[in-house]
Amino acid sequence: MINKQVTTIIIKLGKNDNLNSTVSTYNKICQEIINYGFENHTFNKNKLHYGTYKLIREKYPRFSSAMVQTARDHASDMLKSLKFKVKPIKKEYSSIRYDKRCLSVMFDKKKISINTMFGRLKLPLNVADYYLKYKDWKYTNAQLIRRKYKNYFLNLQMEQSPVEKQKEIKVLGIDVGIKNIATLSNNIFFNSKKLRNIKGKYQKQKSDLQSKGTKSSKRKLKLISGKENRFVKNVNHIISKQIVNLPYTLFAMENIKHIKTKRLNKTMRKNIGNWSFRKLMSFLEYKAERLGKSVIYINPRYTSQECSHCGFTDKNNRNNNLFHCNECGYELHADLNASRNIARIGISDFVQGAVNHPNVA
Repeated sequence: MINKQVTTIIIKLGKNDNLNSTVSTYNKICQEIINYGFENHTFNKNKLHYGTYKLIREKYPRFSSAMVQTARDHASDMLKSLKFKVKPIKKEYSSIRYDKRCLSVMFDKKKISINTMFGRLKLPLNVADYYLKYKDWKYTNAQLIRRKYKNYFLNLQMEQSPVEKQKEIKVLGIDVGIKNIATLSNNIFFNSKKLRNIKGKYQKQKSDLQSKGTKSSKRKLKLISGKENRFVKNVNHIISKQIVNLPYTLFAMENIKHIKTKRLNKTMRKNIGNWSFRKLMSFLEYKAERLGKSVIYINPRYTSQECSHCGFTDKNNRNNNLFHCNECGYELHADLNASRNIARIGISDFVQGAVNHPNVA
């Protein structure tokens, strides 16, 4: 079994005066509870409740008991996080929390029912088709956020019960690198040439802006950095999704600290040497877990020197992208050879781990 999976669904609610009043009042209540907790040096929910609940209910009669309790829990968490070093401040329209006491989500009816100062507000559940795959997941809590132009968004946190691990073991080795972001032991390559070109353009733009040092250039630099980060994140999502949907149940990868960039020229290191391999791995992990598949990390020592055909190991076997075994004469792409060695080590480590740590019912 695996840990529960969690995801967030974003729902646009648009502008709403009812929500404006509710958010503003919620934050006032939350701040009053924070003030009490800070003055009395406590974040204990029971103490906050007995010290503030009656007064708040009298002062804000339109606010339901459930909403006051949610604000109390929110205030408690804020006090706890800052450990009384400074007093937390809730802005008038900062995000507020909802839980099952105050919010109902009905995927079948495509509606949500949200608690406000003026009773329950029923709104359409407008979500992209992409999110419909989560309709059978369990809603746990939500955040109501006001963004630009007073538009409201509801961030729903959804939880999936643990998925049973697939019993069949079919391993895929993945060699992560710079020239090829990922090389799979089934002969699939994810080449970085196009990515290097795009990253190179971003690097050039950033370098030009950094040399100017003006306020406007700094603003543009921030925008370009954001675009670059989103580009990297999107590519990692695409690659990890394609890999995890292949007919394999175990994905073997090298530990992140072993990725080498020293052999590359300066331009290539700059353009893609800071690629977010850790993010790629984390995406692959959670996508695999959702399908009941596993990811294992191995020490890739000698995987680039060892022949995946006969096992002969020699540093002279590899010459840049070509692997030629000096013992048996076997030839193939060096990254492909490494990925096959990673697959072999991965299945061995996985089976050994299962033997050493058997599941006990």
